[in-house]
Amino acid sequence: MPAARIPLAVTAHSRGFCLVLLAAFCYGLQPLFASFAYAGGADPIGLLLARFAIAAALLLLLLRWRGVPLPGPRLVKQNLILGVGYGLAALGYYSACRATSVSLAVILVYTFPAFVTLVSIGWLGERTSPLKLLSLLLALGGVALATGLSLTGLSVGALWALFAAMTYGASIIYGTQRIRHEQPLASAAVLLLGCAATFAVAALLQGATFPGSGGAWLATLGLALFATLIPVAAFLAGSPAIGPSAAATLSTVEPLVAVAIAVLLMGEQLTWGMLGGGCMVLLAAVCLARPGKPVAAMTPVAERVGVDR
Repeated sequence: MPAARIPLAVTAHSRGFCLVLLAAFCYGLQPLFASFAYAGGADPIGLLLARFAIAAALLLLLLRWRGVPLPGPRLVKQNLILGVGYGLAALGYYSACRATSVSLAVILVYTFPAFVTLVSIGWLGERTSPLKLLSLLLALGGVALATGLSLTGLSVGALWALFAAMTYGASIIYGTQRIRHEQPLASAAVLLLGCAATFAVAALLQGATFPGSGGAWLATLGLALFATLIPVAAFLAGSPAIGPSAAATLSTVEPLVAVAIAVLLMGEQLTWGMLGGGCMVLLAAVCLARPGKPVAAMTPVAERVGVDR
């Protein structure tokens, strides 16, 4: 008796699920790579300039090898602007991870879906609902709990993390409202160039310290390859098969991986307040990733390159 055939749709969905999960896991490796680069003398501007320049160069070589053209002038301009936004968000995230605990930085940065929802309701005319309001309260309560039940007197690291969340959210709103990607991989290459250009300007204005040892450069290369290009490609290939809301929900694995690495490999202490606050923030993100919510629109690959990011 012949073996039953697995429906192609099921196979494609399972493959997409695994690829998006792989992307989230790889993005979660960023704090680990960054810690080795910082130990080798790099600062956030130097590290991110090297990361995005290497990633952009490798992706452009891949596009050339595959014969994929870059977008037209209008789309190039839009993606360069988007790259500046994601570059600023990445600066906030990496500065936060250096100034405070990685766990707290990740929790605060992951409030960006609530920020996107709040702006969408307040300024873009999106209809509200009890679930959205509950999610916003969960996110705000999670931030308060994680930061010690007080939003006053926040540390510099916490402020950097909240800056990253707001900048990332603003970039997502701009990207989903204004840009229609013709070839996502080509758009991602231009976006990475925009990120690299942002840090090149920052390096000219205030200087930058690049990795100062072979091990630190290996960590930077790992950041560009394993925490940028591989997750970009995996997300590109996997998200169409499972849909935007499922992809956005699976992406919540990223902060779990980052926090686990910080606690298990980097020796950080996770307080009960941070644990409870993190769970509330993640629950808010999952609720907002339901179909029809603004977070569901963030799944194109260009929206996954920056802050992680």
